[in-house]
Amino acid sequence: MTTPSRRPFMATLSISSPQVDVCIPHSHRNDLALIFGLPPEILATVFRHFVEEWQSHPAKGAPTCVVFTHVCRHWRQVALKSPTLWTYIIYTPPRWLGVMLERSKSASLFVAYDVTVLLRDCLEQILSQLPRIRVLRLRTINSPDIDRTIHLLSSQPAPLLEIFEFSNTFFSEPTTKPISNTVFQGQSPRLRSVELTSSNFNWTAHIFSGLRILSLRGTGNTSFPTLPQLLQALRRMPALEQLTLERLHINSQEKNHLGKVPLAQLKSIALGSEMIQTAASLFAQLVIPVDVKIALLLFRIEGLRGFPELFSAMGMRPDGSGSVIRSIRCIRHSRHTFCIQLSTSMMINPELFWNPSDNDDIRLSIQFTYRESAEVEPSIIFDICQIVRQTGYRIQKFSYGSEFDLPGRDFWRAGSANLLELEVIHVNSTFIGGLIAALEIIEGKQNSDIAYPSLRVLELEKVDFEEDEPEELRDVMKMRAKHGVGIHVLQIAECRNLKANQVQGFGEVVATVDWDEHEEQLEDDNSVCSSCADDAGDDD
Repeated sequence: MTTPSRRPFMATLSISSPQVDVCIPHSHRNDLALIFGLPPEILATVFRHFVEEWQSHPAKGAPTCVVFTHVCRHWRQVALKSPTLWTYIIYTPPRWLGVMLERSKSASLFVAYDVTVLLRDCLEQILSQLPRIRVLRLRTINSPDIDRTIHLLSSQPAPLLEIFEFSNTFFSEPTTKPISNTVFQGQSPRLRSVELTSSNFNWTAHIFSGLRILSLRGTGNTSFPTLPQLLQALRRMPALEQLTLERLHINSQEKNHLGKVPLAQLKSIALGSEMIQTAASLFAQLVIPVDVKIALLLFRIEGLRGFPELFSAMGMRPDGSGSVIRSIRCIRHSRHTFCIQLSTSMMINPELFWNPSDNDDIRLSIQFTYRESAEVEPSIIFDICQIVRQTGYRIQKFSYGSEFDLPGRDFWRAGSANLLELEVIHVNSTFIGGLIAALEIIEGKQNSDIAYPSLRVLELEKVDFEEDEPEELRDVMKMRAKHGVGIHVLQIAECRNLKANQVQGFGEVVATVDWDEHEEQLEDDNSVCSSCADDAGDDD
């Protein structure tokens, strides 16, 4: 007698957008499926990981955690008995808010909300839970709600709060109540990260004394601090590790008489400022570790004025008080924005954002943003290199990337004058003609006229070679080798209009040629496609 086969349980979660759809097949043998052999606590952990993964993609309808209550009776029981599954209150629609708060019981909450006209009634309900909120991110969009929000934030202590972010996007008039000691009734002992955007801040407040991360971003409706006020606030944060100050228009004219502020735990500082003198004034009043990562966003540039003072204030001096600088990179984002990055490593992280991350070795990042009427030549980076060299550092690698301009011979020759110890040039640009011309050695010229005499490695990435440029580059490298300043390593990646025989020509004058065969691979792909087309024709 044949034993009838058992239909296995099948349930799929189809995720095509922040709105999660559930496909539930009809089956009366769910209890025989292997997944039901999992202990409830393991199944609950799986649910929780799923919700955490999707918490940055809030659903337009029901919250993600509701999905599990509609698959089967067993999943529903497990979900309802897991309070932590219901703790992500992220743009939760009003009709589900009460359900989430009830089912989360006493578990700590993760809250992110836009305070709009439609959600005003939710605000009081959410902030009534302050004593158990762990993460709170609020963005107010209507001016009348700002004072009400701050009043509710001051109604109860927040003993579990670790991260607080408050943004005011109503720009036409200032807030009337600043964030001060009254917020959370002055009781938030676990608070470690605060981000305030366009929100008034009481600089004498001590409630943020335990912070590890502080981010203050200002706009037209923010009351700007004087330098002593800012330093007084920082003095209360001895454990600070990350500091971001952007568009605060710090008034640096008023003198500080309280002495420098020690920030012994600081790991990174990002400062966006109209004037470089503001940045120099701030750094001159801070005592920071030598390995701090610094990012500057400058909106007004007047040549090299202020840079020597800035570098001195940052502690980049040859007496051992600064980190060793080994490489520099210039990234041209647009015709009016470019960024330079000074690194302690020869390997530079490819990230283009002006603020270095914790995972790279970028010591200093400076992004220049300016209007057309105040455009500054990118060659200013070489003048900055000269200042760096004067502090005792040897820059060994220069990396240049751009899709917006075509640096010519004069640009590269300007770099040679200030980068005499340069060993590596990395180019990520469609145009290389200017560099080839700058590297050329003209017979009869003095050796002192040779550009980049220490250059030994040339890295070319995403270059579109013009018709005769491969041969011109080969001849230049051959001439340099003849004069004892040859290139030893040539790396070629994702370059176009370059053939295998031309790369072989490079190998005749360079000891090591590393080519990814990018163009050859494209030809192979085309030949395969042609073959497929022929086969298709035969079938017809």
